[in-house]
Amino acid sequence: MPYSEKELLRRIAGGDELAFGELFNAWHQKLGDYIFRLTRSHSIAQEIVQEVFVTVWTKREHLLNIDNAGGYIYRISRNKTLNSLRNLARERARNAQWISLSTEMEPDLQNAEMFQLIDEAIEKLPPQQQKAWKLSRYEGLMYEEIAAQMQLSRETVKRHIHLAIRFIMTYVKQHAELHMATTVMLSSLL
Repeated sequence: MPYSEKELLRRIAGGDELAFGELFNAWHQKLGDYIFRLTRSHSIAQEIVQEVFVTVWTKREHLLNIDNAGGYIYRISRNKTLNSLRNLARERARNAQWISLSTEMEPDLQNAEMFQLIDEAIEKLPPQQQKAWKLSRYEGLMYEEIAAQMQLSRETVKRHIHLAIRFIMTYVKQHAELHMATTVMLSSLL
């Protein structure tokens, strides 16, 4: 870098976009490699690198108190990576809940009726949640792709899908329990 690191940070804190570009060019590849080693995912690493630099820019006034740009950037990236990995673990746990929900049901309910309950639940979702859910689950789009198509932020798409999952799981479980209770009651009458 043609300037001292402290001077570069001071310029960025003052809103100098060229200085920010210098910082980005100096660090984005190293940061991407570091995050990739932690996540083993190029797309997650790219996303986190973008989030890190958005954070650096939006909180640039804090740069006046920073002496080590690399340490600051790596600390932000570590925190964002840990958050991302936690969220991924939560999503995997939700998927495991789907699997356990389907295995808890009666064998005859596991197939056609379960899919019917899921379809009913999806139809009851608010329009934005329904669209985000369908783009994610039926078309296999990533959050970023859905966000671009729906003209929403990635976080809004993520929230829509999370709420949809919660609603669908609750709906299916309640209606499956109702179905099982009705079946038990009817069989006792026979």
